[in-house]
Amino acid sequence: MSTTDTTSTDKGSPERNRKHVESIAAGASEEADAVAAHLRTAEAQGVDINPSQRMSMGYAANARKAATQLDAN
Repeated sequence: MSTTDTTSTDKGSPERNRKHVESIAAGASEEADAVAAHLRTAEAQGVDINPSQRMSMGYAANARKAATQLDAN
């Protein structure tokens, strides 16, 4: 039986992983952070957020996390 835990398998070389994180981090920007924060605030106030906007909020959050990870290393 195969595992569904994606952290338990080797994803490749450290260089490949670093390039992957860099490509995600390239999407990080203050503008994307501001838009995501605005949408989260609107959602908290009861405004419906469509799925594509919700997905872009997730991409912005992941890009910021990747950029933070690169800065930490």
